[in-house]
Amino acid sequence: MMQVNQVNQVNQVNQVNHVKQVKQVKNEDWRSKSRLAGKVALTLGITCAMLFSSVGASASAASSEFQQRLESRTKEDIVAKWLNYRPMEMGDNYMSADRIYAEKPALTAPFSPGKIKQEYLEDGLNAANFVRYLAGVPDDLQLDWGLERQEQSTALVNAVNNQMSHYPNQPAGMDDALFKLGADGAKSSNLYWGSRTFYDNVLGYMADNGDNNIGSVGHRRWIMNPAMTKTMFGMVYTQGKDGYGTPHAAMYAFDRERAEGAVSYDFMSWPSAGHFPKEVFKPQDSWSVTLNPNRYDAQRSSDITVELTRERDGKTWAFDQQHTDKKGRFFSVSRSGYGVPFAVIFRPEQIAAFEDNDVFRVKISGLYEQSGSSAEIQFSTKFFKMVPRLNVRYDIMLRKGETLELTHNGGAQQSDFKMESSNPQVLTADSNGQIKALSKGQARVSFNDYFSSRSVIYVTVEDADPKDKVSAWAQDEYRKAKGNGLVTLFYDRTYQQSIIRDDFTSMAVQMAETIAGRDLYQEPDALAESPFKDVNDWKITWASNSGIVQGVKAGEFAPYQYITREQAATLLLQLRVKLYDLINEEAPRAPSTSVAFADDESISSWAKDNVYQAVSLGLMNGKNSNRFDPKGLLTYEQTYVIMQKLFESIVETK
Repeated sequence: MMQVNQVNQVNQVNQVNHVKQVKQVKNEDWRSKSRLAGKVALTLGITCAMLFSSVGASASAASSEFQQRLESRTKEDIVAKWLNYRPMEMGDNYMSADRIYAEKPALTAPFSPGKIKQEYLEDGLNAANFVRYLAGVPDDLQLDWGLERQEQSTALVNAVNNQMSHYPNQPAGMDDALFKLGADGAKSSNLYWGSRTFYDNVLGYMADNGDNNIGSVGHRRWIMNPAMTKTMFGMVYTQGKDGYGTPHAAMYAFDRERAEGAVSYDFMSWPSAGHFPKEVFKPQDSWSVTLNPNRYDAQRSSDITVELTRERDGKTWAFDQQHTDKKGRFFSVSRSGYGVPFAVIFRPEQIAAFEDNDVFRVKISGLYEQSGSSAEIQFSTKFFKMVPRLNVRYDIMLRKGETLELTHNGGAQQSDFKMESSNPQVLTADSNGQIKALSKGQARVSFNDYFSSRSVIYVTVEDADPKDKVSAWAQDEYRKAKGNGLVTLFYDRTYQQSIIRDDFTSMAVQMAETIAGRDLYQEPDALAESPFKDVNDWKITWASNSGIVQGVKAGEFAPYQYITREQAATLLLQLRVKLYDLINEEAPRAPSTSVAFADDESISSWAKDNVYQAVSLGLMNGKNSNRFDPKGLLTYEQTYVIMQKLFESIVETK
């Protein structure tokens, strides 16, 4: 057993509340919301170095294979592993105190730690193995049943004291043997307070983004320790005034039974090289690169610097010893004995979110090998969305009796979410994404996933209007467009009327938000001063600054002017370029065509290329007698159809 030196202070993660902003827009549209439950964690400080070796003479070749394996993993590989390890239920409340115990603990004398049901312990084990898989270390941890009572006793002692501590005080009236068991467990465990599932605990340990943990990310490094083979969990709720109170949890972290040299690596990073799911790493989390001390000289660390580059815009962050802002740009080199005792830690500032397919390049310089040679490490991480995201972001309207399938994208499979209706008498929702309007009224539809996020859309059900309905030829595309969130409540009517520039632009921006997976109203292009004197709408400002729309003349947008078909073709092509830009891809060129419309001479010269590209891409069609009718006006239902065609040409939905 390794020797552990006690420290005077323990690290503590500040409670984190992350609430995505919600903004009301036209007709009281509500945007999707997500939340991250507040949580507090505690990890044991170690001043001695862990004597762990994992590489020998063939370190260079083996480490290359290690990184190549990570970088070659596909999104499908990661999703398959996720489906094997995902939580037993969605949300963050399935481990409530009235469900988890095989034997209930006693928080008053005579004290008893109780016992957690096996399936909940295995849920925590799955979480630990999933994050280890992502880090590239063996995901073969097993539960150490010999530590079951110890970890539960650790949780009990802290719950009775209502305090997280690796060195707890003995509660009055507690048996000496029971307290010693719990206190011993506290010295060798990661501790957690405030979260209701072991899965959420493990993800919180990996985040390690509190002020006192950011410099070492100790929780994370214990879980990523290649030598680890076993673990165990415990959880006890405090006694609240009206029943159960706050959960206190423990995870055994000191196991190192894997044979020395069994895992060969050069360095381990979080997030790892290659594809990485953005659900398990937030912008406020620190990046960490754990270096193999058998290859790299931990004593020569003063020259280490890091350069982080975001490929989509070339934004670069440089890190060195001067960056110590725990609320902003931060850098640290940790040689404390958390698992492997050599880690480079850094965090960039002012990243609001990771976009789908965001690629970040990492370069670490100033390293020295044990041989004395200088060294450098480089790798790239590509973030992707692993679990489903509901496409609908704004309020929608259904006619009584109408059934609609709400689509999602970016997820593992259909069963990775559940939907619920707040008013089943007005609207029903099922696990397949189907909603059905039963009676006139309003209802909320919630869309829940495994990461405690919850999107909500508001649905208004109205009586069918036989005088105002979509034409038969447009029905299929209209239903798809509405299921994708492209036809919102405000625009779901007057189907055969000509669409105005204001509404066409707003629908285009809503599509952009859906494809980007984020709100755009706080981006610089939306916050800028309106370039037009006759309209002051952030959507039009954003679209203008993004190169999608222009004014009819200097300072004039003409929001109520109708759109011609050739204008629509031009707007579509400009919108297409921007949509691909939002997903960090270049818009492919439309296939060429030698077919000319019979009314080709009527197409304005500035629009001709766009018209033929739109037709070649299948976004628009000609009319009878091989005519395009460039000066004809575009209707609302025609807009639904072309918007849907553009959307499905870019986004794969389910």
